[in-house]
Amino acid sequence: MLDTRLTQRFGLTHLVLNAPMALVAGGALAAAVSRAGGLGLIGGGYAGTLGAEPDLALEFERAAGAKVGVGFITWALARAPAQLDVALALKPACIFLSFGDARPFAARIHAAGVPLICQVQTLAQVESALAAGAFVIVAQGTEAGGHGGARGSFSLIPEVVDHLAARAPNVFLLAAGGSRMAEGSQRR
Repeated sequence: MLDTRLTQRFGLTHLVLNAPMALVAGGALAAAVSRAGGLGLIGGGYAGTLGAEPDLALEFERAAGAKVGVGFITWALARAPAQLDVALALKPACIFLSFGDARPFAARIHAAGVPLICQVQTLAQVESALAAGAFVIVAQGTEAGGHGGARGSFSLIPEVVDHLAARAPNVFLLAAGGSRMAEGSQRR
């Protein structure tokens, strides 16, 4: 068991979060991760913009009361912003936003008292996430999840650690990985 501010804040016994992968990470997977001591995340998909999207209420039902969060592809959420209201009404453990500007959604997330997690691939995106009031930043290199960015984790993560240490030392940092995420800046 790794005891950090992040594990304490989310009540985790293991520092494991599953990625909220669109159309893959449903309520059953998220619940299994949470029940095993991590933080399970339901993939909100493309916020209803592609048709066959997850029914968030059904996925929360499949989570059977486990403490889980919801993640969205941010540019898609901008096309279907009502999906955020659907997610917030389900009282998620967190909202995880990736691949776009979280600021248009941040006020509603904060007003609901839900922690905001932002995934980033550049320092400019770190700044945007900080402006949105991100509680946790997930730094994702090109080899982590196969999405976006032009830098590998090996160079990106230390730069984000240094940036947060100087600008926002109370913001948590996670490093995305192909099959896991590991805490980056909490033991400096």
